[in-house]
Amino acid sequence: MDRVKETADLIVELNKFKKGELEDFQFIKNVCGYFDKIKAEQISKNDYRFLKFIASSSGIPHFYYILNQFEQTPDIEEFDLNTFSSLFYESILHTDESSMLHKYKKEIIDTFEVDKRNRLFLSASTSFGKTHLVFDVIKKMKYENIVLIFPTIALLSENLERMISDSEYSYFHENYSVHTLSEVNQLGDKNLFIYTHERFLSFIEKSNLGVQFDFAFVDEVYKIDNDYLIDEELKENERDVAYRLAVHYALNDNTDVLLAGPYMDFDTPNSLNYNSSFDNFLAENEISFFDYNNYEIVNKTYLNIKRARVSYPDNQLDIHYSTSGKTQRLIETAEAIINIPQNLIIYCARKNGNGGVEYYASSLINSGIMENHDSSEYEDVISHIERNFTKEWILVKALKQGIGIHHGLVPKYIQKEIISLFNQGALRILISTTTITEGVNTSAKNLVVMHSKKGNKDLKKFDAKNIAGRAGRFGYHYSGRVIDLSGQFIKVINGEAEIIKHKNYDENSPKDEIDLFYSGDKYLSQNDKQRKNEIEAEQLKRNIPEEILNQYKVISRLDKMRVFDIMSKLTDEELALIKKLIRFINYKMDIDYAGFQIILNVLEPIVKNQKLKFLI
Repeated sequence: MDRVKETADLIVELNKFKKGELEDFQFIKNVCGYFDKIKAEQISKNDYRFLKFIASSSGIPHFYYILNQFEQTPDIEEFDLNTFSSLFYESILHTDESSMLHKYKKEIIDTFEVDKRNRLFLSASTSFGKTHLVFDVIKKMKYENIVLIFPTIALLSENLERMISDSEYSYFHENYSVHTLSEVNQLGDKNLFIYTHERFLSFIEKSNLGVQFDFAFVDEVYKIDNDYLIDEELKENERDVAYRLAVHYALNDNTDVLLAGPYMDFDTPNSLNYNSSFDNFLAENEISFFDYNNYEIVNKTYLNIKRARVSYPDNQLDIHYSTSGKTQRLIETAEAIINIPQNLIIYCARKNGNGGVEYYASSLINSGIMENHDSSEYEDVISHIERNFTKEWILVKALKQGIGIHHGLVPKYIQKEIISLFNQGALRILISTTTITEGVNTSAKNLVVMHSKKGNKDLKKFDAKNIAGRAGRFGYHYSGRVIDLSGQFIKVINGEAEIIKHKNYDENSPKDEIDLFYSGDKYLSQNDKQRKNEIEAEQLKRNIPEEILNQYKVISRLDKMRVFDIMSKLTDEELALIKKLIRFINYKMDIDYAGFQIILNVLEPIVKNQKLKFLI
């Protein structure tokens, strides 16, 4: 690093920033890059003062304190006016003794005011720290009844564990009764519900406690638009519908709401084919929109591997490739990164088959680059998998060499353990599908991308950004590396973005039956209105009360009526067997299979999943 040149360049950028000639997110990137380069240098007292000053100037004092991660000792003994002003600025970003915000989080929190309806939609980078922000909002506003809605059990569990075991979050388990199940028998004076969207809807249906939520947080809110992300299914499933319904009910009455997600792109009225549905959604629900997508608190560097030798600008990584073959290049890349030493995540499009997660895990194992790894630290995990599954599973062989495997067929509790071992540094390599983007926090400097697809489908820009977001983590790194061995991934990152939409606020959007009853009349086409009238007529014909059809919200009304019709034809003997099943479950915690089969027969006609149909 040429210290004089790099410092002079940064001072030029600082002056541009102060004059308004440089965007704040661009200045953050420059400061982040400077810290990344200087962290390995010998730092003088004057350097410390300058680093503290520029960190505070960027609005992210944390950059200075991360130096502790790199065996620096950022103690300042002599103070000048700049240092004093930096420390003073830091003080206003503290929410308590142990928690400090960055400037852009504080901007969000400052919008929340007592005695005002506060509704925000936040789209931000993965490094922004959206979930931590929620807890600071709750502390500030002192809400009494709160619901946090996460897309996966993994994220729900992670945040529950954080509140229970992390001293920084002791405020929540000390001041709130925490509920995670949909059946709640007793409330505390203050209550915090942590749910998936399905559990939230189930709670609404089951609860007769009359809970009025003061605040609702919905994470990964892009799931309101099934077309926005790549799914293995060709059409919407119940989980997509459930997410839209969860948002719908979260916005009920006077509840304060924070809806958040990463890297969402939005339409603008001056675009060629403007779709107003998302703007309609915001306006009708009085939601303010905040776009912090460009605020990468951890910088990213991208490298498309095309040459036989690659040297990174930070001079840490210098790779000589012996071949153009993708598998061999992966092995050589992994070996170079491990020798620095750093860890890495490898993204693959699919679980198995040629070019899948397990294929590349086998290739790395056979290469021998990790054969000297010591796995004694987590021998109990390996032994558990060998006892309960098989010693021949590729996961067992991989773990013994410090390689983790993460995809949908790995049981959730093992996935969680693998992530924990990786973040602790016990595992050096993690090979994953897009499951790594689904509610999982990892700490990896490097991401190696093998494909620009998810399964057999091309990645969308949103998915690619989310995958790239795994490189680097705020509080651990200044910069993350994205190494593209696919040849197309970076093109996707820089390509055309999908625009998020909300079908319940778009007259021209095709709607399934459930959506007909959650869309305002002005967003229903004539055909939609006719379909809705026909369904209501069928309900009237059967004299089924509205409160009955309002239960099990992700099942369509016609399907419920189909079940009603089948049940109406059950014999007295069949009804007696169902009652016997209920008694067995309630009093013996057991199943009477004759009654159970009748229930399955009743439900089978409305089951859409072919695998489940086969099991029935």
